[in-house]
Amino acid sequence: MESKTLIKRILKDIYRNLDEYSKDLIRACNYKVKFQGLFLVERDTGRRRSIKSLEECESLPSFKVEDGEYTLRGVNLEDIHRDTLEILLSSKISKGYAFRVDKDYRVVGPKRDITYEHRERILRWNELSEEELDKKLDRFYDIVERVSEDLRKVEGMEKYNFMVYTDIFMDLEVVENIVERDGDITIIWIHPLYLFSSESVLKGVIAYELSTYNRKILEEFYRDILEYCREYKKLFGRNLKVLKEIKDIAIKRKDKEVMEIIREMEEI
Repeated sequence: MESKTLIKRILKDIYRNLDEYSKDLIRACNYKVKFQGLFLVERDTGRRRSIKSLEECESLPSFKVEDGEYTLRGVNLEDIHRDTLEILLSSKISKGYAFRVDKDYRVVGPKRDITYEHRERILRWNELSEEELDKKLDRFYDIVERVSEDLRKVEGMEKYNFMVYTDIFMDLEVVENIVERDGDITIIWIHPLYLFSSESVLKGVIAYELSTYNRKILEEFYRDILEYCREYKKLFGRNLKVLKEIKDIAIKRKDKEVMEIIREMEEI
């Protein structure tokens, strides 16, 4: 068989038999695909040629190869935060081409602990078309405009300069909002996975980031910030420290509903 013909066949069989999550990552087109255990054997020389990446497959020269039996053993996502996934295979010469999936096929998870909800949101992000992303961004900036107007009504915020953006190229595995100072302007970069959040959560995110500069924002928008805390807990499995301050405000105002929500969050 010719090398390019064989590698195309192998790649099709690999993709066809991958788990759905790994397929989604590859379809996203922004992940590097590496291989472990993928070999071709040159027919004329008997030389074993190791194929270590998808780029090597694309630039593979043409030569005669032995037929082989290839086994898909699993996928390694330990370096997914570096935009890299590794497909694990075994290769051996056989009388005819064969491809199978190991009965112990497994996916090695990323080094970071990621909750089911976080991973589901990453999948939803990867499935967005350009048109759907544009709609999400339009909605996001409409909400930002409304929320910014409300926040500027808080005492002390009338002349406070701040701007809110999202960066669609942020690492999806590390969900952090970034706050920068540029002269007298505060710039808040909201992580793109929050594009799927409700308006109250987005309001809470922005209010939370600005409450560092003005305590009155926390006191006035503590319910919205609580909604952000609830989503944060669902996505990442832990509570934000601000929850204690919200609890103090709720106790002071005898807000039983908020106190009950916090009690449930603390018990989980």
